[in-house]
Amino acid sequence: MNDSMLLRQLMDLLPDALFIKDAEGKFILVNRTLAGWYGLADPDLAVGKSEADFTPKEFAQATREAERKILDGGTPLVDQESKIVGADGRDHWIATTKMPLRNDAGEVVGLIGISRDIKGVRNAEEAARDSDALYRSLIEALPQCIFRKDAEGRYVYVNQRLCELHGITPQEFVGKTDFDVNPSELAWKYRRDDQWVMAHEKAFEAVEEVKGKRKLIRIQIHKTPVYDAQGRVVGVQGVFYPLPEVRVVAAPKKKPKAPAKKKKK
Repeated sequence: MNDSMLLRQLMDLLPDALFIKDAEGKFILVNRTLAGWYGLADPDLAVGKSEADFTPKEFAQATREAERKILDGGTPLVDQESKIVGADGRDHWIATTKMPLRNDAGEVVGLIGISRDIKGVRNAEEAARDSDALYRSLIEALPQCIFRKDAEGRYVYVNQRLCELHGITPQEFVGKTDFDVNPSELAWKYRRDDQWVMAHEKAFEAVEEVKGKRKLIRIQIHKTPVYDAQGRVVGVQGVFYPLPEVRVVAAPKKKPKAPAKKKKK
């Protein structure tokens, strides 16, 4: 078995698409995975052809321009994400790495590339974004103030009601700590409570005060730990709502009793 046959067999064993092109962008060698994406039964049918023979014009032009930069500068292209449409009409989200191919004299004479199908990853990312959007829409519909902090006490999420309470925007809120938005004595209390929740991994409930735009407000608050995918505590999340103000209503003054009339003898 010669070297070229061994190379072909090794390439065909890979689940990723592997190819070699000359300086003109023509395929010299492709494996069965890439041939399948292009609807070819035999990888040799791609030899001498270019991207323009298998992909839309705009995609082929963009690919060629990117490859010229590799050929001219000798700089690899790493994990470039793009979408191609296979011969079966299905979309393939791929991440491609391309490197210059040099001859014995060190001259760039072509390139070698490998493309991974990342459609599953992209679908998972889209599902995560959809789930996050649904979560946020539900949170914004609730009447309570809701927040999430990291282990250092920085706000990583706040809902609109909490922002309205403090009179600042979500962009101004995220990244700040309680020391930035509350009086020092309250901030220290909140930080101690957060640390207790994370250390004991238990829920915390209390009636306390929070600084509003104009005054301190009594609230009922609930805090719980936040976990990552490995089950490690990475922060605190909380929900609270203002308590109704207790108004002391003065008792009505009693009218003095009229003096009893003396009975006539």
